[in-house]
Amino acid sequence: MKYKLVVFSFFILFNTFNSFAYSQSLQNLQIEFERFYKEKNREEIIEGTIYYHAPGSVIVIVEKPINQWIVFGKYGMDIYYPVERKAFRFITQNPVLLPFFQAFLGVVKKDYGLMDIGYTLSYHKKREDTLFTHWASPKQLSKVLGDFTLVYVSNKIDYAEFKNPDGTIMSKSFYSNHIYHDTNYFPLEIITVRYIQTDSTIEKITYSNPQFNIEFSKEVIDFKIPPDVGVEEIEW
Repeated sequence: MKYKLVVFSFFILFNTFNSFAYSQSLQNLQIEFERFYKEKNREEIIEGTIYYHAPGSVIVIVEKPINQWIVFGKYGMDIYYPVERKAFRFITQNPVLLPFFQAFLGVVKKDYGLMDIGYTLSYHKKREDTLFTHWASPKQLSKVLGDFTLVYVSNKIDYAEFKNPDGTIMSKSFYSNHIYHDTNYFPLEIITVRYIQTDSTIEKITYSNPQFNIEFSKEVIDFKIPPDVGVEEIEW
């Protein structure tokens, strides 16, 4: 069980915003990350490298706290532990995504990909270099999703607020330390606070060494779970 739990909290929003998975302005991206996550008295730090290939292929190599490869597929994901030579295949009916990386990729779309999932712009206002936009949730999903607020400062995403259907705040995200590439500002730091009943969780993502449109190593391109390693399949 410990093998599955190391990265399980990566995917707490895997059914939400799945339209963000496809970015047209990027072909390849290799980027290192550190993820700090706190929930009640539990804290974890995960470090590794993400390899993204358009239109939606993602491989994550986790280096700390344990070495593992995570391969995202259309209907699930594979997790492979090369040292222990163990592998798990999570099978789902929906794409499995990496929420904090989708937040990074979302900046390539001016509407942050919200229109792709049915959100509509209800109003916006601009004050000097700051743009506030408010998005109404899709009617067909109004019992599941609430409204969304995005704030841009000098054309850089600065703040996002996601609400529950009842109007209470589900999460707040703060974006900083942007880098410029191909007309877009990508945030290298994203802090998200999620509110769960009377408690909250904190997630801080720090990106470093982004390399756009480079050729990946052969090890990444040709990666497959070794045929002599048994794969435990899990319906998720």
